[in-house]
Amino acid sequence: MNSRSVEIGLFFLRIMIGLIFVLHGWSKFEGGISGAVGFFESMGIPGFLASVVAIIELAGGAAMILGLGTRVFAALFIILMAGVLFTAKVDQPFIGGTEFDYLTLAGSLTLLFTGSRFLAVDQFIARQSKVQNASS
Repeated sequence: MNSRSVEIGLFFLRIMIGLIFVLHGWSKFEGGISGAVGFFESMGIPGFLASVVAIIELAGGAAMILGLGTRVFAALFIILMAGVLFTAKVDQPFIGGTEFDYLTLAGSLTLLFTGSRFLAVDQFIARQSKVQNASS
């Protein structure tokens, strides 16, 4: 397998992980954040964290799709998914849709360790920086 194939595979993973988080963040705001706040509070988690999570999901997912700060947002998504798995779904290992959360966690871990350079804003910025440094 060549590195181009790996990069294209990571690109699709980055897009899907980003899209999943954008949609989850958007859904928390769409009907009003109060529903998410109530859900958080019902688990003993401070309600204001619902807004923090929704913003990370929405903004981080969009950045992930663009390939901007991929590893940073992957790390934040890992923290979010660990929080989900150890609070809301701790009593449901690998049942009732929890598999999806584990896959999202695994995808985020993969992107944390590998990054994703194909069609990524980060890669474009790095190239521009090299060009500017070379011409200085």
